[in-house]
Amino acid sequence: MPKPKDEIKEKTEGSESITFRIGKTVMGELREEAEQKMESVNTLVNQIIKSYLQWHKPARKAGLGYVSKVLMAKSINHLTDEQVIQMTQEFCSNELKDITFMLRSENTFSSFMDGLCSWLDASGYNYRIDRVNDIDTYIIQFDLGRNWSLYFKTQMQLVFEYYNIKNAETKMTDNTVILNIKRES
Repeated sequence: MPKPKDEIKEKTEGSESITFRIGKTVMGELREEAEQKMESVNTLVNQIIKSYLQWHKPARKAGLGYVSKVLMAKSINHLTDEQVIQMTQEFCSNELKDITFMLRSENTFSSFMDGLCSWLDASGYNYRIDRVNDIDTYIIQFDLGRNWSLYFKTQMQLVFEYYNIKNAETKMTDNTVILNIKRES
């Protein structure tokens, strides 16, 4: 079986071996999950640890928690467009910078986008990044309704403004947000 990319990358970066005792039930679940993903248990365990260190641990310290996606969608869909935009502006001006510092220990656009991708991964949102010529296109499918798309689109417009990203645009549908960001040469 060919080695997964993460495993190859890990060997070139250097790695360390360690032994853990894991209960049989947990180990069985890990093996089953690895088989479903068509990757090794080693790769899966590394992904779990990386996810904990890059998202779950700092997110808890930043005051972020888990909320039902259905509850979020139903709550935000009761608001008017103006209320969604006002809520987003207040959140971004009061909280977003602190959360970014807690997640990545620096406040740069790059660290923000890295944290965003970690959040998308940890939350299970479908997304992809297309890099064509000098434009990065993030296509994020939330499936939480129009108001959530409006919230996220507005947040990203404020993020672009805050980090002085001039060549970026946001688009939305009822369930998807598209970010087009021109890379600096």
